[in-house]
Amino acid sequence: MKRPLSLCALFCCILSPIVTLADVRLPSVLSDGMVLQQQSEVRLWGWADPGEAVTVTPSWPDAKPESATAADDGRWRVALRTPAAGGPHEIAFAGKNQLALRDVLIGEVWLCSGQSNMEWPVGRVRGAPGIDNFEAEIAAADFPRIRLFRVERARSDTPLEDVTGRWQPCTPATIAEFSAVAYFFGRRLHRELDVPIGLIQSAWGGTEIELWTSREAMRAQPEFREALDRLPEDQKQREAEHAEWRTKFEALDAGWNRWHEPALDDSAWTPARVLGLWDESLAGFDGVVWYRAMLNLPTEWSDPPARLELGAIDDEDVTWINGRQIGSTSGAFTQRVYPVPPGLLKPGVNRLVVRVRDRGWQGGFRLAPNQPALLAEGGPPIRPTAWRWKIGVDQKDAPREPAAIVREHATLYNAMIAPLTPLRIRGFTWYQGESNVVRARQYRTAFPAMIRDWRSAFGDDALPFHFVQIAPFEYGGLLANATLAPGCASAELREAQALALELPHTGMVVATDITSNVRDIHPGNKQDVGARLAGLALADPYGRDLIHSGPRFRDAKPEAGGLRIRLHHADGLRTRPAAEPSGTSTTAQPTGAAAQPSGAAAQPSGAAAQPTAQTTPELTGFVAAGPDRVFVPATAKIEGRDLIVHAVDGREIVAVRFGWCDACIPNLINAAGLPAEPFRTDDWPGATDANRW
Repeated sequence: MKRPLSLCALFCCILSPIVTLADVRLPSVLSDGMVLQQQSEVRLWGWADPGEAVTVTPSWPDAKPESATAADDGRWRVALRTPAAGGPHEIAFAGKNQLALRDVLIGEVWLCSGQSNMEWPVGRVRGAPGIDNFEAEIAAADFPRIRLFRVERARSDTPLEDVTGRWQPCTPATIAEFSAVAYFFGRRLHRELDVPIGLIQSAWGGTEIELWTSREAMRAQPEFREALDRLPEDQKQREAEHAEWRTKFEALDAGWNRWHEPALDDSAWTPARVLGLWDESLAGFDGVVWYRAMLNLPTEWSDPPARLELGAIDDEDVTWINGRQIGSTSGAFTQRVYPVPPGLLKPGVNRLVVRVRDRGWQGGFRLAPNQPALLAEGGPPIRPTAWRWKIGVDQKDAPREPAAIVREHATLYNAMIAPLTPLRIRGFTWYQGESNVVRARQYRTAFPAMIRDWRSAFGDDALPFHFVQIAPFEYGGLLANATLAPGCASAELREAQALALELPHTGMVVATDITSNVRDIHPGNKQDVGARLAGLALADPYGRDLIHSGPRFRDAKPEAGGLRIRLHHADGLRTRPAAEPSGTSTTAQPTGAAAQPSGAAAQPSGAAAQPTAQTTPELTGFVAAGPDRVFVPATAKIEGRDLIVHAVDGREIVAVRFGWCDACIPNLINAAGLPAEPFRTDDWPGATDANRW
């Protein structure tokens, strides 16, 4: 009898991995510590053997077990009615195996998405005058009933079934790398509603809205459908153009195929005083900089498994150790984590070389604490030392880079949104648009299409969708490749964002006052942004009676050679004193623009400086034009809930624009201190109208 039993045991051992794979399993967003939407019919789902019965039993009072049978593809789903906010609860799942979710809270769940200003973590918040810095914010972030889920970055050409991430309680140990905007949004809701808050961060810096929209939703728009049909042909052409450019670019790089060699004498290279984003030594430089450093390993080094963590590098890198390439990545905020091949490292001195290429704006290393470092199994981190750098090629001396590939579409939706769509949520917050500035006119189509797409995917066409209008920034060189009149592209993008407010249950945060540095595309004051998003949510869906919007354009009527501007949300119109918080006290305030050449695309492009602080500063940010469409500086005065605007030179005007430039920081606010939305009274053609995806 012993022999058959041994064979049986062996057979079971062989099959055990298959049995494990067939066990009831759940997506990562359904896990210990999660938050479920209160007082709603929530969906729980997962996978099991085809035909397997799965029973789900929650622990809250009066709950009844619900059952489902796995379909042919193994997927199953049940619906549960959740109670009012509270917890913690447990939810048991029983099929061929049993598992349970523990520490489940019932509360309010929000999905927070967008590009880098949504991704920007609490650990890099700088704040505004009178607002705590990031160290204080992290230390105070002890909110065990706020739960955080950060979706790891991923791309896919087809919709995925799951994301990578896990729920964590909000503590000083977990908050530093989480979205600052999402956290400050959730913190205000938690304090004012006194319920658990679940925040799901699904964001990726430098991304266009088309990546976040499903392929079906894009094809439903005629202007995108045509571009999608051309993709295969365009792909081949652009790949060939980019390959030709790269050959020429690398030929100009003095270090290409030479400076990665371990034996190179780099004694004449410039020592790097502090490794990080490029300082005054490389201020304004775009191109390639080579870095060399030493990894000093102990004599007892035994070649354990190891990885090199370089932090994020702006924008792309190629990395070598001892002359062998170990990795190459593109993306200003993508962490570089490279496994080190066995046998490559040796006791003593090892040579690390990193070729950094910056395409525009800032360049260099974006480092977290204790980066860069070599992490070896069973040993302490080993920090590279003796960093030196040398310029390989200045971008000014190189041919302009063509697009490497046809613009991606739907890949982030497929990988980072679609897997979440069975989840029941309260609404969305969104901070994106900077990457679409060059195609601002198209954003009028793309943004509402994405909002409708997401609402449909989550099964509720009335889900609140609150978003942030892009902040002032001198786009300058970032738009050098576009044929644009100066100072108007981002104004047109802000207008496109505002037009999405025509959809029901939408709200917009105006952010014209949250930066003190219009050369930084990432304003450090994320506290006000998050709090204002929470104000929108408190109004809708939570029904609080509060001023949640700044003044918005309503209509304009001629009056005595000028225009009378009527506004919504215009209670208590006033100017923001220069000393008032929001990070604007050190920034010149636009008061108008020099006259532009006549023509449909002419836009205001500059501004005079704001006078020194006074009791009642003049209104700033206004320009006006007559029938010739030539804009000149304008003055405005408050008259009750209206504005009266005249051209400075007294000409009769037919159009007014407010805050209509890339970096305008106007000073009109309402009684709640919320800034006025930039606007224009005309509908003349814009400078981005012809730019297409």
